[in-house]
Order: sequence, then structure tokens, then C-alpha cells
Amino acid sequence: MRKTLLAASLLSSFVATAGAQSSEAAYSPQGLRPFIGVGLAAGGDTLLRVRNDAEGASSQDRTNIRAGDGLDLRLGLSLKLGGLPWSLQTAVAYHNDQSNGQDNTKYRFRRIPIEATLLWHATDRARVGFGVRKSANPVVKIDNGRFSNDPTRFDAKVDMKSSIGFIVEGEYAVTPGWSLKGRYVYETFRPKDPDGLASLLLDGGGAKVKGDHFAIQSVWYLN
Repeated sequence: MRKTLLAASLLSSFVATAGAQSSEAAYSPQGLRPFIGVGLAAGGDTLLRVRNDAEGASSQDRTNIRAGDGLDLRLGLSLKLGGLPWSLQTAVAYHNDQSNGQDNTKYRFRRIPIEATLLWHATDRARVGFGVRKSANPVVKIDNGRFSNDPTRFDAKVDMKSSIGFIVEGEYAVTPGWSLKGRYVYETFRPKDPDGLASLLLDGGGAKVKGDHFAIQSVWYLN
């Protein structure tokens, strides 16, 4: 529900601003510009299948925690490379997918991606580029969880490690200070201890999982 509401909010913001964009100055970034952003990502292999134990829910009612899904919050810097049609961006993000069950249960996969991307200015408003990222401190956490047909509650944490990820993205400047991005990320994760809790709790046991995902982002430049 939260993901749907955020997507609707991003879309409504685009619609509200697009009608006025013809009166905006051409997008022409200069120098170093900080930015903040929010986005939604979808994709990747399933890490956890969370059972909905609400009254009246069917036995097949599940919410999946996936290695590429989640809310993406970020901040970064964008630098126009002199008179060249290129910009270099660096960013730090907080990427989290979670599901809250009944009786105060919580299941989540969170990580802190660190990224660098090089973007070519195809037009004054459109940029396309590629980059790399490394997801620091990826962790699967379960709070107050329980196994099926077992009333015993437990807390658990599975530390993961990530591969170097690769990014392909496009950006369109709706206004000089606000852009929309679409991107695809290729990356993988694996448990640090595949024979420990991961083998019991994760959907694929201790095996490597794909975190490949598509994302949309709304980015605001602060100068």
C-alpha cells in the first residue's frame, strides 16, 4: 500500500508540473550541485515469504521481501565536467524493503548503496549514462517472527554481502531543479554465513540471490 501511494504521488507531481514546463528556463546545470531523491525499486529474487496471519487470510496470502524491491532515499552531488556534455554524480542511498505482519512482526531487507555514475547530456533536458555501486551493510532482519504452525516468537538477523553493481539510467529534467529518473541495476547478494541462519530463514537458503531491479526516482537539485 505504501509503495502504491508513493508511486501515485510521484506521478501526480509529474502531471502537475509538466503543464508549466514550457515556461521554465532550459535545463543547463553548471558546477557542483547537491541533490536529494526518493524512488521505488522492483525486482530481484525472493528473500522471505511473509505469511499474512490476519483473520480471514488464506493460507496462500503472502508478501514477498525481494532483493531488489523497496523504497530508495538518497543524497548526492552532481558535477558538470567543464564545457563537456558530461556530468559525474555520486550518491549515498538508503534502500529498504519491509513488511509488517500481525502481532508486531516485522521483516525487512535493508542496505546502503554507494554509487558513482557518468551521464551524457543528450539534450538540454535529457541525460543518459552508466555507473557502478556497492551496497554496504546489507542485512535481512526479522523482529518477533515465527515459523508456520509454531507459536514461538524470535528475532533474527542475517548479514549479507554484495557484489559490485552496475547501473544504466536515463534522466529527464522536468524543471531546472527537478528531474525524473528511470534506471536498471544489476547486482547480487549472498549470506556471509550460508550454513547458519540463512539456511533456515531465507527462501533460497544460503544460495546467492539476484538483486537486479528497475527503479523510478524523483530528484531535486538544491541550487
